[in-house]
Amino acid sequence: MSTLFALGTNHRLATPQEVAQARIPEQLLPQALTTLAQKLNASELVYLATCHRTEFYLVHDGDLCPGRLTQALRQALGECTGGAASLPDSSRCLLLQGAQVAQHLFRVSAALDSLMLGESQILGQVKEAFRQAARAGLAKAKLHTLFGQAFRAAKRVRTETKLSQGATSLVSLARNIIKERLAQDSRAVAIVGAGEMATAAASLVKKIDSARNIVVCNRSVERGEALAQRIGGVFQPLATFFQSSNAFSVVVLAVASENPILTEVFATRLSPALIVDLGLPANAEPSCAVVPGITLVNQTTLRAESEANRQARAAEVAKAEEIIRQQLEQWSQEMLEHDLAPVAKALRQVFYQSARWELQQAFSNGHGTLPQDFLDALAERLAQRLVRAPMKGLREVAFTHSPQAVETFLSAVSGEHA
Repeated sequence: MSTLFALGTNHRLATPQEVAQARIPEQLLPQALTTLAQKLNASELVYLATCHRTEFYLVHDGDLCPGRLTQALRQALGECTGGAASLPDSSRCLLLQGAQVAQHLFRVSAALDSLMLGESQILGQVKEAFRQAARAGLAKAKLHTLFGQAFRAAKRVRTETKLSQGATSLVSLARNIIKERLAQDSRAVAIVGAGEMATAAASLVKKIDSARNIVVCNRSVERGEALAQRIGGVFQPLATFFQSSNAFSVVVLAVASENPILTEVFATRLSPALIVDLGLPANAEPSCAVVPGITLVNQTTLRAESEANRQARAAEVAKAEEIIRQQLEQWSQEMLEHDLAPVAKALRQVFYQSARWELQQAFSNGHGTLPQDFLDALAERLAQRLVRAPMKGLREVAFTHSPQAVETFLSAVSGEHA
């Protein structure tokens, strides 16, 4: 029996550190995913890893419940990564099955489950996760249908509602506090990192204050200089940044690092300053928040801003949820057709054999004989016509009850034919 599951964890269930700890190191992909699929007896698997979620969407060919399958995933994840990746306790894990998986993925893709409601990055991340799975041969018919409908739902939410207007990224959640600090402090802004999040932060600062001096600090000189040139700033090697003292009004941290890069000691040297930590795991030690003169804003403290944003857009959320409901109905119909396809094939074969036998008997009782090719073609046409009416009824039965009810019917038909 094949069942759809969504496992893993996200920002609504676990801490940012736990979400990050569940990730598979990039250098181990995609081999780790192929091995995971084998160990979990999954015929299909899509792995979605973002700043706020580490989730596994899979089609499991077995009878495990979400809890037991999560235990199996926890063990397999440790084995595939040499202990580098691990899931939190099951109480902080995603445990979804069947239609719940579709609803969750649709909401994720439409940015309804994001820390920043309506944010613009998540859909691209979901699409890339699906593309990677497809390239690895891990996304087949069922997940293709699931993700295809998720993309349609997200597109409709973006075009038919106003959720994507205004603040649509994690960076923009910190806009007000950054703007307020820049109005009070004329010193330069430091952007630590040169990736997508750092670029968004630098662009935000430029929009707020086009004349503000911006210093880009990064390990890679090439990427750091490229970002600095793009925004009209200057580049400074990361090592040199750690030698800085009391030079910046705002420091944005957005680097990929397993451990914090900003310690309490260094935060003391930067004081007074606003520290905006966009890293996952966190780039700044929590103790930086108690340093006099330091205001620390991180992904945890941005949750309150996110909730206020969500409440302000309640009417648009209701429209988006209705779109999700409509797409779920379409997905259910598509999945029903997938489930009924082998039933239709088997039923058509039963009708074909019966029609062929009856035709052969009729024409062998003094009515001559029919060429085999003509007999086969005539039986096939009759079977195609005969199957339409029962399949219409079976679709209604399967939608109201389950495909298993149809299988019981089919067994009875096959037994009668035998």
